[in-house]
Amino acid sequence: MKKTYLYYFLFLMLSPILVQSQVKSKLWYDGNSRVIFNRDALEGTIKDIDTVSTRSNGGGSTVLDLGFHFTPVDDIEIFSEIRLKNDFGGMWGNKSVVELRRLSAKGIVNNKIAFSIGDIYLKQTKFTLYNYEQELSQYEPSVFKFYRDYVNYENYYQSNYHRLQGLQTNFSYNMYNFIEQLDFDAFTARIRGVEWLGKPELLMLGGSAMVRLSNKINLGSHYVNTFEVLSSSNGTVAYYNPVLNTQISYSGSVNDNPYKMLLEGGFSKRGWDGDLLAPEVKGNFMQASLHSKRINGELDLGFRYVDSEFRSMGAQTRRIQYSNSTTTYPYYSNNYTQRKVSLLDVMSDPNVYNQNLSTSLMSYNPMYSSVSPYGDATPNRIGFTAKISNMNITDFFSANIQTQYFTEVIGQGTTQKRMLNKSALHSMLLLNKLLSTKKSLILEGSMNLETVNRAGENFEKIDFTSILYSGSISYELIKNFKIIAGAKVFYAEGNEFMADRDKYDQINDYSNHIYDSKETILIAGLQHHFTENIYFTMQYNQFNVLDKTNTYDEFSLGRLIFMFNMNL
Repeated sequence: MKKTYLYYFLFLMLSPILVQSQVKSKLWYDGNSRVIFNRDALEGTIKDIDTVSTRSNGGGSTVLDLGFHFTPVDDIEIFSEIRLKNDFGGMWGNKSVVELRRLSAKGIVNNKIAFSIGDIYLKQTKFTLYNYEQELSQYEPSVFKFYRDYVNYENYYQSNYHRLQGLQTNFSYNMYNFIEQLDFDAFTARIRGVEWLGKPELLMLGGSAMVRLSNKINLGSHYVNTFEVLSSSNGTVAYYNPVLNTQISYSGSVNDNPYKMLLEGGFSKRGWDGDLLAPEVKGNFMQASLHSKRINGELDLGFRYVDSEFRSMGAQTRRIQYSNSTTTYPYYSNNYTQRKVSLLDVMSDPNVYNQNLSTSLMSYNPMYSSVSPYGDATPNRIGFTAKISNMNITDFFSANIQTQYFTEVIGQGTTQKRMLNKSALHSMLLLNKLLSTKKSLILEGSMNLETVNRAGENFEKIDFTSILYSGSISYELIKNFKIIAGAKVFYAEGNEFMADRDKYDQINDYSNHIYDSKETILIAGLQHHFTENIYFTMQYNQFNVLDKTNTYDEFSLGRLIFMFNMNL
């Protein structure tokens, strides 16, 4: 406790110095501040039959993440972010936390070579290094955005970047001959430190080279290699996973409508040096796409092939860990049953998410993601994709449409192959424009559909469907002060086979899972935006999960939540 008081005292004492530095443009600030409180209460039949769990519980905190940007010279910037957190229920330093959330430095050498060191954000291509978004987040109505922002912020998810610790550098050369410009980027990151009497240190090296031949033609190559340093442990086995991606793109226009064609391909290799039982698997991928932009929307067409043995640690790591314990009522019922991660937790619980890269294929729940559990890098897929974005049908109605059709490259456990479809639709209706009213009135609706089918004998057949309906309405009572309401209804029905894999990701067996589930999320409340990034919301949420394959597996919850969020 005394240590906590000392942190606060030093912060207050340094404030005048920091303010003076601000005036001299040597120091500037940013960050985030948030106040959140929620009270959860059991509802429905579970409230009557569960005599062990508490009827309700509440919690919350005040958080200030203050970022300091110090520029001792024009070409150097040092950044640190300090988190001050106080859980509700604590006073005079009790239940208070002071911690360093981020620390990094960046600069430019001779106005040519840029570098960053410390906590860095890295992203390459969707097959080498990419942080895919969580399940069922696509085309989510905007009234649920505050939950999504909260989850992403707490887990350092920014624009599909991975947050790692290491060193990054990049530079470019402008040329005036056949090659117009060369861009280079290289990095090294420490994925896992040394573990005492455990696994060796895990490092990642990578780089990109982009060549612009003209305004129309670009060539690119991306490489990333994740490997264990055998000398950092007493073991005899070391993991390695190099992945290479090569791209060529062409940009042009037809009737003043710009388009871009992209062709990319590459390969991967993964194995364990020193382990005679470990297989070395090699895989490849290929993708072709066409992007066209028009006045009333954008069109994307694509073809994708990913080999069944393709492995890329940086692109196939998933965000959600279904083995994690949930924050809200992790155990319930008189049998003290562990509650499974549901759509409620995917939407609102930061603790079920993953921040570390995984050397093996992480487990997933087919209910929420069966077609592309590992994003575009999902192995054993071949098929076509189509998407229409920002389609402005009228000045008050817009829509987004996407569909994907895949088959397996090879059958799993049978010669029959899965047929997979993933489709999504989002529409927005500006009723205030339609009705010529001054106050904002917006309707949103979306649908996410996945189907998996496999023919054959009864023991190998698959017939699975999951669908999520989402909708919302927001009405501006007074300027920037809105009443909001939204709903999500999710269905999963049918059967799907899950692969049981060993530590080398080799399939040992399959298990047939039966699904018959319905989940409902309802929200209603008030929301006020002071600015785009400063707002508060107060609302009531109702959640219900019903698994019809188990009569007693029903969970209902009511939540009153308040959140005040400020991006500084």
